[in-house]
Amino acid sequence: LAKLVDTLHRVLPAVSQETLYKDFNLGYQTVRIASRIDPTQSEQLRRLQLPYVFLEPRTWRIYPGGTLAAQVLGYVQQDDQKSNGIYGIERQYNALLTGKPGSFTAEFDLSGNPLVVGASSEQPAVNGADLTLTIDSSMQYMTQTALADTVKQLGAESGTALVINIRTGAIVVMAGAPTFDPNQYGKSATLTGCLGQESVFFNPVVYCAYEPGSIMKAVTMAAALDQGLITPDTTFDDPGYRMFNDAPMVVNWNGLAYGTESMTQVLEHSANVGAAYVAHDILGPKRYYPYLAKFGFGQATGISSQEETGLYRTPWNSPKIWTPGDLTRQAFGQSIEATPLQVAMAYEAIANGGVMMRSYLLAVCNNNGHVVTTQPEVLRRVISARAAMLLTGMLRHSATDGFARPAQVPGYTIAAKTGTATTQGIPKDKTEASVVGFIPATNPQFVVLVKIDQPQNTIYGATAAAPLWKYIGQQLMWYYHVPPDAV
Repeated sequence: LAKLVDTLHRVLPAVSQETLYKDFNLGYQTVRIASRIDPTQSEQLRRLQLPYVFLEPRTWRIYPGGTLAAQVLGYVQQDDQKSNGIYGIERQYNALLTGKPGSFTAEFDLSGNPLVVGASSEQPAVNGADLTLTIDSSMQYMTQTALADTVKQLGAESGTALVINIRTGAIVVMAGAPTFDPNQYGKSATLTGCLGQESVFFNPVVYCAYEPGSIMKAVTMAAALDQGLITPDTTFDDPGYRMFNDAPMVVNWNGLAYGTESMTQVLEHSANVGAAYVAHDILGPKRYYPYLAKFGFGQATGISSQEETGLYRTPWNSPKIWTPGDLTRQAFGQSIEATPLQVAMAYEAIANGGVMMRSYLLAVCNNNGHVVTTQPEVLRRVISARAAMLLTGMLRHSATDGFARPAQVPGYTIAAKTGTATTQGIPKDKTEASVVGFIPATNPQFVVLVKIDQPQNTIYGATAAAPLWKYIGQQLMWYYHVPPDAV
């Protein structure tokens, strides 16, 4: 026995000699001494032909891409009895992917051989379905790598990047940093993403709601444009701050007074006072909040079983605690929480002529020959085509003359808006810096969102998130051979 234990321990050093002695002293009971040994160890044991030691082939889920789209995929938790999808696609489609085990029932003789004339029945195993996702692995790899580099260079807590095909709603890229390797998920159990507050296993694009900040100013303008209450050239006087009769004072983020400015310039300057003026004085609750609902805020997108819906107060869902101050703050992206996917879908609707598409990850499901292909689906019209066209022009100015300038892609027009939000309870120098927009602006193909959480070297969307937005935009145009539309 000592020689057997010594030989086994040399081949399987992770199994202690003490454990092996204990296992062999259990008599005739079958004991599993190791699982998921590597091919080299398996071949060594096969050649040694050790007495009382048997190899049992088993099927395990492996992830050849390692960390690639890991937060989209999730992982399979496997033991000797069963396998279950945990997080992501693995969890959402666990029943489809698992399949059904087979069985064989028969009468046997004393030697263990099935009787030829005995009763027997066989139930063949049914394979699980094959799922094809909309994620483009090449673009996912490029984006995921660049996002991780950006988070590291800026000393940020975490980051998110998302690309959506505007015409179909298909998700092209969905990335988060930090991430994990589903082949070694046990080693990542203590890691956190999402500002260090959630498990790294959650997909931050759909799970991590945040205050979007100034990127919501475009939604405020959309509501007013669609109802014919403003035009891009409508002006108002911006003194740099505004005392509202029934709401707290609103101050521009940089303290500047812009004087007479148009609605287009409100987006260019990212003026809080201008956005609050539109929501409070021009729209009011009855004409503002229906548009937050139309754009999908506060609602599940249906893309994942593990997604947050976000939230915002209205006079109707929170009559005891809502104040007009909520309205003025929501106009520029505070006092409202949304996921990156919800924000990107809002801009996708603007880019798509006012029509919102359903976002989806599952492209094809092949369930043992029964093939179902996901077809693009229109959710609803959010704003008129004219309002979308006018707002696109305003967002183009934001990219050429405003704070989204660093996101510009040579040879292409873009329509984009930056956001710099502070989280309640976190110091003001700790921000969530973001850029969202679409490219090319004249014939929109993709919505791109980049969010960097608590960057240390720079705190603004224009400086922390815009360079990565530009890189992703360049890669998309090159990879999909999109013709240039600008000089």
